Amino acid sequence: MTTETITEKIERLKLKANIFLKDNIKTFIKDVYNTFYFCNIIKIEEDALFVQDFKGKNEGITSKIFWVDIEDIQEYREKLE
Repeated sequence: MTTETITEKIERLKLKANIFLKDNIKTFIKDVYNTFYFCNIIKIEEDALFVQDFKGKNEGITSKIFWVDIEDIQEYREKLE
């Protein structure tokens, strides 16, 4: 298995984020600072993306997250009880 470079990882994350933005998919993002975003992606730029949290301590807040700081982007899934 080959190791993914930072540049390759960022390109993969951008592709995924563009799908989520286009299809209006609720998103979960974890960054290198162990910050969690339960959000909707509202804008994608070359160096960063902008999200608006719909849940958690940052609910209603718009944040700018730099691509190099993102560890993972996933589709948000509701916790089943």
